[in-house]
Amino acid sequence: MLELLIRTETLFVGLTPVKLLAIGAPALLVGLIFWLGGVRYSTPITGLLGAVVGAGIGLLVGQWLTLHLLLSMVVGAAVLATVSVLLRNILILVLAVVVVAAAAGGSYMVVLLDRVAPAEQTQERTSTGVPAGAQSFSQMEPAARLDYVDRMARQQEDFSERVRAIGSDTFEVVQPHLWKLILAALAGAAVSIFLVWFVKNALIALAYSVVGTGALVIGAQTALLAADVRAASALPPNPWLLPGICGGMVAFGWIIQILATRKPKERREKGRKQAEGDE
Repeated sequence: MLELLIRTETLFVGLTPVKLLAIGAPALLVGLIFWLGGVRYSTPITGLLGAVVGAGIGLLVGQWLTLHLLLSMVVGAAVLATVSVLLRNILILVLAVVVVAAAAGGSYMVVLLDRVAPAEQTQERTSTGVPAGAQSFSQMEPAARLDYVDRMARQQEDFSERVRAIGSDTFEVVQPHLWKLILAALAGAAVSIFLVWFVKNALIALAYSVVGTGALVIGAQTALLAADVRAASALPPNPWLLPGICGGMVAFGWIIQILATRKPKERREKGRKQAEGDE
């Protein structure tokens, strides 16, 4: 997991503090809401998600049919937000399955990244001087990481080029094991679909906690980078440290949300019994 965080850190290094805070602060806020209150705020979350997706679809349709773009985005956002709220229960279950499947595939990808050989173990180099084959960022010095990414990027100052370069290097690690990653994602989806029939609320709470934990970690890392603190690089190379912290956060958020959903149910049951007693 350290390898993934260091790659993310390398991607964001070079952005201005304002841009880093613009990414980190909202991610922290969204992560906190999802982590501890995702189930409680399911309706506004699904409505907002529908509005965002609807606005994107409206933009595409408006460009395709040469309509007024702002109007198309507003109509798309309003329509899909309404549909998302009306179909909230179904949509939440579908998203929960998708999140668990993505978490299963992502966990396997993290394991693959942590097994990447150090750069000095790869002797073959391309004509550009970049070592052939994906490299372990966690085994490089910070300056060497930036130099490696800049040599892969066609335009060093272009953020999108850095995204492409790091994404290409990451995909090179995953590609030989792509079918295993897909199987892991499908296994996660199958397990989550099976659990829907028995512990629907617990599965939804777990999905919210997973998303919230991920957003908190990325948000905290980005916000610290705005203060010129490279947290990922400062962490010790302990393979169980980050998975343990993230797993503990997921479990804590999961438990908090399950307890929060049970309290209203208990109050309703108590009120119903009192009403029956009065009769």
